[in-house]
Amino acid sequence: MKINYKKTAKLLTLLVTSLLIATASVQAYQALMYMEGSISIGTKTVVWIKDGTEDPDDRVDVIITGIEPNVTMSFNNTAYLKNKGSSPRTIVSIKVTNEVSNDFEICKVYVYSNSTGGSFSPAGVLDLKKLSDEITNDITLDQNECLKFDFEVRVSSTTVNDGVFTIQVTYT
Repeated sequence: MKINYKKTAKLLTLLVTSLLIATASVQAYQALMYMEGSISIGTKTVVWIKDGTEDPDDRVDVIITGIEPNVTMSFNNTAYLKNKGSSPRTIVSIKVTNEVSNDFEICKVYVYSNSTGGSFSPAGVLDLKKLSDEITNDITLDQNECLKFDFEVRVSSTTVNDGVFTIQVTYT
């Protein structure tokens, strides 16, 4: 059997070229599939507190009753958002995502943050009549610090439609 060196060289060149193209294609394909991330397992560090009890859910229901027509009424210490974790949490945004009806003359939430000394200082006011009203001043809550939510409500009639609202709190 006679070996044709020219044909063998061409075949080897074709084989090496194919391998180089395949290697480059695989490297490009792998780069598109690359993912980074981290997952940490632990207990919930930011919790709602209502009526002195931690709420296990990510949502808390605040029910305000006893509203008298034509009287501005304040409801204090209705709910708290507490950092139970050992590292600080930054409240990035507190936003109205579902507003109350126009039957309300006044419907506001006063948000306060507490410092290490335990006293509360104003963090902002949300108007629950305005969709997307927002507090965005990056409030840092250290371990065991809270946000306090107080309400101010005024209606002119006993017939009030849709007093349901939603506030979304975003934190890191």
